[in-house]
Amino acid sequence: MKKVSFLILSAIAVLSVKANAQSVSDLGTWSSIQLVKSYGAPYAMARLEHRSYDNIQGTECWFAMAGGGYNFNSWLKGDLSYEYWSIPSAGNMIQHKGVLSFTETIKREGLAVALREKYELAYNPESGSISNTLRTRLRGQYKAADSIFTPYLMYEYFSSLDGKGWVRSLHYAGTEISLGGGHSLDFFYMYHLYDKAGLVGACHVIGVGYNFVF
Repeated sequence: MKKVSFLILSAIAVLSVKANAQSVSDLGTWSSIQLVKSYGAPYAMARLEHRSYDNIQGTECWFAMAGGGYNFNSWLKGDLSYEYWSIPSAGNMIQHKGVLSFTETIKREGLAVALREKYELAYNPESGSISNTLRTRLRGQYKAADSIFTPYLMYEYFSSLDGKGWVRSLHYAGTEISLGGGHSLDFFYMYHLYDKAGLVGACHVIGVGYNFVF
């Protein structure tokens, strides 16, 4: 409960403190394909994602991820992964990321609330720089019996561990659609706030993802 309160207060603080700064609006898309192979408690995963920006006229970045994880029990899982990032919007910068995350999930009937803590270690081979980021994500979703839809709300807060403070925050509203046989689609709208040279950048994002669990 303390963690949830902290997330809510952090979101309010970021929005209120940054409200007077000049903001930059944009429209983009996030498109992804994700595969998860279950081996009982252990699992393997892979993901490919493309992100557009500049009112959907250019590629902001794309990345490929591969990793694995373990379901420790019915409410806790952890995973470790590697991500390769190509970022044309930052001068075709390349980044390598090592990612460690743990997710706690509480379920009651059709309602599920999940809290994920994710640590990212990013390395830029061109500059030799390293950055450390902590991402905290809170997700609430509801699935009615016999429905193929699972609507959700989600909030994620990015904090620099290198003394830079707030990095960005993501605010989602979406739904997953079950296609049966482990196949599903994910549609969402996301309001993205991010630090842009002392200003607050704002981006409206339309997202679509395909997921396959087998």
